[in-house]
Amino acid sequence: MSLRYSLAEMRNPMRPEEPKKFYAKSQVRDVVSLNRIADEISYATALTDGDVLNVLRGLIRKVKEHLADGDIVDLEEFGKFQYQISSRGAESKEKFTPANIRKVRLQFRPCEFLKPSLKHLKFERVLPVKTRKAAESGDGDTGGDTGGGNDGGGGILG
Repeated sequence: MSLRYSLAEMRNPMRPEEPKKFYAKSQVRDVVSLNRIADEISYATALTDGDVLNVLRGLIRKVKEHLADGDIVDLEEFGKFQYQISSRGAESKEKFTPANIRKVRLQFRPCEFLKPSLKHLKFERVLPVKTRKAAESGDGDTGGDTGGGNDGGGGILG
């Protein structure tokens, strides 16, 4: 297994006067649905995929409820979720109102199990999705990553 990436030529937004450089862009292999996960779990257990799906949907519902109550949701060997608030400052406590809150974002802190060791992480260079789809359809528009394909397989970082 390896992380897939393509190359994109871009300017550094912090230094637009500098020449463009090539940067790695993550490329998704697949989108895995809740139904697919439930089916895969049921195959490895005595539960039906419907039973597993109901449990997963219940988990999602409870995570939403606890987050809305301001709780940290600790899913042990998966990670922790909590909301973080970003706000504009006020001159005093009395002048601070909810209107000072600019945005709320969901923070996820993965557990150690999910944090891959960078020494063993492998990478595979592929064409960008747009270019791959054009090539598969015979469109001929293969703009984008001119490097293309695989650059020798899973390079190892470290």
